[in-house]
Amino acid sequence: MPLKRNAEQKVDEVMAETGPPKARSWGINHFHVVGRMTADPQLRYTPTGKAVLHFGIATTAAGNTVFLDLVAWERSGEVIATYGAKGRELYAEGRISTRVREIEGRRVKQVDLVVETFQLLGRPPSGVQPTDETVADGAA
Repeated sequence: MPLKRNAEQKVDEVMAETGPPKARSWGINHFHVVGRMTADPQLRYTPTGKAVLHFGIATTAAGNTVFLDLVAWERSGEVIATYGAKGRELYAEGRISTRVREIEGRRVKQVDLVVETFQLLGRPPSGVQPTDETVADGAA
């Protein structure tokens, strides 16, 4: 039977009638990060021909440096591999993903930051034409 509520009924009264709010089962899976690339990028391709770039960045906050593993797929990976280089600053945002790898016979869980949108910051490496390219996942 639905509860009758009027605009003047206080929150405490409603809580007494219905109990505390139920916990939500959803969350937010999103990251924003600015850091410098830790090595020159090496673009690879899956057996089905999709471009994938696994690369690391280092970011520092309050004197603590954190090293993060990022993954960029298809066009995003190609652009980062072309214009990125060790030491190049990068802004990235996307979602957090986990995968299980086998290293020396042991199963290891790895956390990757999957790049959905990015912006290369600063100067490109010498010999590469400068660009002001922002790529969103799925953009051509």
